Amino acid sequence: MPAPLPDQTSAEFQQEMLSQINAYRAQHGAPPLTLDPALVEYSKSRAAKMSADGKLSHDGLQDEYGENASWQATSSGPTAGPAAGATTSWYNEVKNYDFGSPEGPHHGVTGHFTALVWKSTTKLGVGRVSGQGSQWWETYIVANFSPAGNMTGDFQANVSAKI
Repeated sequence: MPAPLPDQTSAEFQQEMLSQINAYRAQHGAPPLTLDPALVEYSKSRAAKMSADGKLSHDGLQDEYGENASWQATSSGPTAGPAAGATTSWYNEVKNYDFGSPEGPHHGVTGHFTALVWKSTTKLGVGRVSGQGSQWWETYIVANFSPAGNMTGDFQANVSAKI
């Protein structure tokens, strides 16, 4: 197994992720999240694991956490991928969410979106690793949420349409 890509989880990146996620949450009436230092460390380890494995995967995720992951790649050099590359793609799943029937089948196409705006989630951890992969400059971004969302039977109470 290759070594994980180097950690690129700067304080600025953490604040960008937190601000972007909280802006999306506000649009859906969800209270803001706070960064949790222990969850940040966990998210960094998850991003490193995914980069070493060469794929996005929830394998080994601790049950009490929710998780969104993103992979970005470019041929143009060593700049780490931006927070918006992850948060925008996760949020854009909103177009597939059926607010009229929120308990219906949707998890495979909207789970990232619902994790972002899940009202009973209170804490966030984020991690980012970035560097030269086998073919591209790669960035893995992981957001972990506590308590975890996306619980069957709780969507209506935790995911609201835009306000």
